Amino acid sequence: MAVQIPLDATDEAILRALQVDGRRSYRSIAREVGVAEGTVRARVRKLEDLGALRVLAFVDPARLGNSVLALLALRVESVRREALIEELGAWREVTYLSSLIGRHDILLQVMCADNEELGRIIARTRGLEGVTEVEPMLELEVHKFTYAGTRDRKSTRLNSSHANIS
Repeated sequence: MAVQIPLDATDEAILRALQVDGRRSYRSIAREVGVAEGTVRARVRKLEDLGALRVLAFVDPARLGNSVLALLALRVESVRREALIEELGAWREVTYLSSLIGRHDILLQVMCADNEELGRIIARTRGLEGVTEVEPMLELEVHKFTYAGTRDRKSTRLNSSHANIS
């Protein structure tokens, strides 16, 4: 199980500000939150050092020539699950990878230049040892994409394995 990192109201406010704009200055965040700039800097550094915070840049794949987004829902042999997660995570086309409970075991999102490349990725996935089923789903349009690692409650705990702030 992932280490749980307790957050106070100041941590949550800092994280919310970074989720809106990950490039925002510590000074600006400090003014909004009502703390010193050094407090913001120290809190962000602590959360980064604990692996609970990563500030990332998201790009529009369609504007970069990767106009095909698809989800691949996989059923896999349980003895190969971890090895498959490691292997799939190394593929440059995989932009999202998670373990599931339910009908499927693994879900991945792939970004491709075109349907031909998607077809090759599906075939490559089906050929992996331990993969018993691949259910591809083509994403026509993304209507909302957000990742909120904090919740608006007085006391919360952030699961460090799910704290990638976008």
